[in-house]
Amino acid sequence: MRTLLQFICSHRVPAMSENGWTQNDFFGAGAKIYKPHSVVCRQGDDDDRIFIVKSGWGLLYRDLLNGRRQIVDTPLRGDIIGFRSVKGPRYASLSSITDLAVFDVSRKELTAALSGGGRLASEVAYALARLNAVLAEHLVNIGRRNAMSRTAHFLLELEERLSIAGLSAQGRYDCPLTQNELADILGMTSVHVSRTLRELRKADLLSFKTGHVQLIDREKLTKLSGFDNEYLRFGL
Repeated sequence: MRTLLQFICSHRVPAMSENGWTQNDFFGAGAKIYKPHSVVCRQGDDDDRIFIVKSGWGLLYRDLLNGRRQIVDTPLRGDIIGFRSVKGPRYASLSSITDLAVFDVSRKELTAALSGGGRLASEVAYALARLNAVLAEHLVNIGRRNAMSRTAHFLLELEERLSIAGLSAQGRYDCPLTQNELADILGMTSVHVSRTLRELRKADLLSFKTGHVQLIDREKLTKLSGFDNEYLRFGL
């Protein structure tokens, strides 16, 4: 299995732009790089842009009326942000955690290219189906799994997604998320996240520290969380 970005970088298909696209040029748009903690787009913005992540880590989140936020996903290499069939206000904000390189393309141009079908349309449909499945699992995490299982499930999911993108090996991966960000992802307080990570480490299941994750006992983590990676492969 591969990501949409791998398809983009290995195939040349018709584009609306005269220049076409290459690894650094998609529909005439070069990859834009945002420094850490930059806001790429805001919830409620009324614009026509769709983003495809080339590299780096981002946060996709909803701002709440009480000033808090719910992080709904951590977009990674090849993920699509902001795809919609009609123009309108954005549902969520996107910010960078690390240097974040994204292709910033026109909804109108991408939609027109997809209307003809073909491999690009299939790859985009696949990427969106997988995103739908990811968001569904995040909802189950917050709504039904306890602190230990939801934390384990999310960190297993990250490892699988990074592995697909070639960014994880042997259960080890870099993870720049802070405990506060994990709390906003998991629907917990940062104190509860800290305590849960400590319990997982004491049980020799995983280690999360200084920007690195090590899955110590994948089999037990999988059993604890009920993790099944099929949702990352086929969507709903």
